[in-house]
Amino acid sequence: MPAGKYNFTIEQGTKFSRDFAWKNADRTPVNISGYSFRMMARHKHDDALPIISLSTFEPPGGISIVDGPNGRFRISLTQAQTTALSFNEAIYDLEAVPPGDEAIRILEGKISLSKEVTK
Repeated sequence: MPAGKYNFTIEQGTKFSRDFAWKNADRTPVNISGYSFRMMARHKHDDALPIISLSTFEPPGGISIVDGPNGRFRISLTQAQTTALSFNEAIYDLEAVPPGDEAIRILEGKISLSKEVTK
């Protein structure tokens, strides 16, 4: 199954949190118990360093499983992390890794940064 397309905006200088529910083509939840997740955002695909790097590992963290049997996970950034961002638009993808298996790209798209005015 190809990765889902999802574009979103991060507001600079505020805490960011977004919940997702991964479902099969028949709309039943994917049981993600025991999975790990990783996500990177870059200006361009071939940039050496990511702008954002998140995972279910510590560090860097930023992705947590909320309800494994129902496929629910959360991506989050702290206020300090969003304050440090300075891009206008980036591309990202998010991969899920089942226990003992290979990564599956489940989401991809663009991230826009809404720049903070009040500081």
